[in-house]
Amino acid sequence: MSTQLSLPSEYGYVLLTATASSFLAYFHSNLTGQYRKAAQVPYPNSYASAEEAKGNKDKYLFNCAQRAHANFLEHQPQFLLSLLISGLRFPVFSAVMGVIWCAGRVVYALGYTNPDKENGSGRLRGNFYYIGQLGLLGGSLWTGLGVVGLVGR
Repeated sequence: MSTQLSLPSEYGYVLLTATASSFLAYFHSNLTGQYRKAAQVPYPNSYASAEEAKGNKDKYLFNCAQRAHANFLEHQPQFLLSLLISGLRFPVFSAVMGVIWCAGRVVYALGYTNPDKENGSGRLRGNFYYIGQLGLLGGSLWTGLGVVGLVGR
């Protein structure tokens, strides 16, 4: 059994959303770089030590920015995969879920680096990115089930 793959006319929205996530990676890099400079944490150190961060707000915020960036990089591969797969069947839905994910990741990073929130708890405001991530996971699952014929196309 073979399946012919054709891209829906709205698939461009999916591709634009995927591209937006790459710009978001640059946003994270720049944010982390700004905090690194303020904290004076030299390369190749990934983080300030726990002792340094405890006594220095700049170093603490650098660690928060670096952790937000790392968390983004941990989630981006499955985001992209599920976006591209889900978009084959549900392009507009997938693009919307992708925009929600991207917006949530910005709020997550800015919240994590909020100096008024302890223990990086400001990041929790951005947890709505999970709506996008779970929506895309569901869309990918449904797309896969459709390809193998377990659900209607």
